[in-house]
Amino acid sequence: MEKTEAEYEKDIEEIEKMFPNAKFSVAIEIEELDNIVTDETDIVVKNTYDCYCYKNKRNTEYFYISGKHITNKFIIYKLIEQGLDLDCDHRFLEGFCKSKDSNCQFEIATGS
Repeated sequence: MEKTEAEYEKDIEEIEKMFPNAKFSVAIEIEELDNIVTDETDIVVKNTYDCYCYKNKRNTEYFYISGKHITNKFIIYKLIEQGLDLDCDHRFLEGFCKSKDSNCQFEIATGS
């Protein structure tokens, strides 16, 4: 069943309360925040900053995350702690994509 506009707005407010210090917007459905991303206990999240929005090329950053239950929410908290800043038009964090050549490396999926 599809959410109403009011339900959708309530979810956005709740997500913003969960991550008040984020320098990006979380665009993952609230019901998916507790989903396990991987069974690995140590992962690397890569952000290439290769979006056309960046007038000056930024170096790729790697964020190291360790934990027993690596959920979307856990990764987001760790990215905030480590200073992830999606300072462009595509600041909406939509999820994490497993890199094709590694079981423990993920890339950030963003949108606008």
